[in-house]
Amino acid sequence: MTRSRPSPAAQLAAIYASLPEIECRGQCQNSCGSIGMTRLEQARISQRHGRTLPLVAAFDAGCPALTILGRCSVYADRPMVCRLWGLVPSMRCEHGCLPEGGELSEEQGRRLMAQVVSIGRRAAA
Repeated sequence: MTRSRPSPAAQLAAIYASLPEIECRGQCQNSCGSIGMTRLEQARISQRHGRTLPLVAAFDAGCPALTILGRCSVYADRPMVCRLWGLVPSMRCEHGCLPEGGELSEEQGRRLMAQVVSIGRRAAA
């Protein structure tokens, strides 16, 4: 019996679930700016939150997912670049939020981002 590959959405969810947990204190809204995401991540946010964020948001405009109180309105479904915030040394949280079990290496972060991009490309094909 041949096993079918999990759907792109299931693959994306599995990668997200593999990331270390981090308790966000909600103080980093000044760091939320230019975000990029795959079309798959964009569709996930749209389906779950009823709004379509741009694939790349302009930094000077701030993140379009932030509420007026500076909280992420799509936090549970945020794209990988946002999930890596606080998890890798180059995006260390300046407010002291630390991931359970410690930070991922830069290489791990790049590999995870590449996996998400690859899944997004396969989903679009």
